[in-house]
Amino acid sequence: MDKEKILEYLDESGMSDIEVIKEEKDYIAVKFYYDFDADEMKAAEAYANDESGTEKNDSWNEEFYLPYLTELAVDNVGEIIEEIMGDTGTKAQFVSYQMEEGDDYSEFIALFHAEGAVVSIEDILDKLEG
Repeated sequence: MDKEKILEYLDESGMSDIEVIKEEKDYIAVKFYYDFDADEMKAAEAYANDESGTEKNDSWNEEFYLPYLTELAVDNVGEIIEEIMGDTGTKAQFVSYQMEEGDDYSEFIALFHAEGAVVSIEDILDKLEG
C-alpha cells in the first residue's frame, strides 16, 4: 500500500490538515477536513432559503443549511476516495462528523486498507477512542 501516494492525492484534492492517526501493516487511518469554498457556502444558503421559506434561524440551519453542506462534502470526498482506490489498488471506508453552526469545513476519517484485509473503520475508531 502506497501511503505517500494516498496522502499526496488527498492533499492535491484540496483536503486540509491531513493527519495519519493510526497505521498498521495492512491499513492506515487518516483524518482530514473538506473545506467549503465561497460558492459552495452561497449555494447552501440559497438552497436553505428556498427550501425553508424563512430567514436564518436554528431550524433553517439544522434542517437545510448544514445537511446541504454535509451531503455535498460526503459526495465530493466519496468521489475522491473512489479515485484513490482505483489509483492505488486499495479499499477504503470513511466517516464524516456532524458539522456545527459556523463551520466552513467538514471533518472526515478514512481507512485505507489492502484488499483482503479484515479491518473495520468502526473497530479502529473504537480503539482510538478507548
